[in-house]
Amino acid sequence: MNRILFVILAVLLILSIFVAGCASGKYLAPIDGIDIWADNSSPPQYFLYVLSGQPSSCDHFDSYNMTRAGNTTILIDIFNLRYGTACAAEYSFAENTIPLGSDFVPGGNYTVEINDVTVNFVAGVVMIYRAAIRDIRIWADGSLPPEYFVEVLTEEPSICDQFDSYNVTRAGNTTILVDIFNRRCCAGCPDDYYDSSELTIPLGSDFIPGGSYTVVVNNVTENFVA
Repeated sequence: MNRILFVILAVLLILSIFVAGCASGKYLAPIDGIDIWADNSSPPQYFLYVLSGQPSSCDHFDSYNMTRAGNTTILIDIFNLRYGTACAAEYSFAENTIPLGSDFVPGGNYTVEINDVTVNFVAGVVMIYRAAIRDIRIWADGSLPPEYFVEVLTEEPSICDQFDSYNVTRAGNTTILVDIFNRRCCAGCPDDYYDSSELTIPLGSDFIPGGSYTVVVNNVTENFVA
């Protein structure tokens, strides 16, 4: 009887350790990136893209909740779930696109509060601007004739900024103009956030071997010999 009791107690102890090691907890996720945009429907439907952080291997996206506070403020809570205690320090991300509806007056000012981040946007207004350039590099592949590319590192000065588009044009026979644009979705963005985008932009293969060429990426100029 004593042996049976000992086995039962041992099993209960093991189960209690297992349960303790798999404790769960729900908490507000850190926010690493956002974008607010509208589709082409009539009236336009608005959406919020959120990039939230998962600080360890035990953390996972759980759910979100959206409410309206008055006519111009939207409150969104994004939750992670932590499950376990033996967690590896592996930071990862979760992407979610949250529909905000279509009840927005064009030209109206609105506020979106996502966990600890507050941003403002004007319905129907998106700011497009030339991106600041941190670095560029020109290289060619091994094809015949070689295809040339420019690698660009752009700046995104706040959580509301991200890469939008680029345009490549020729100015004469030896100058290539590359215009790169960022998009800012809203105003009132935290100034303690900074990011960048790495772009690889094809320049074509119409280059004469030994010829000197100039590439102008926004306000940065680089020369190369084909």
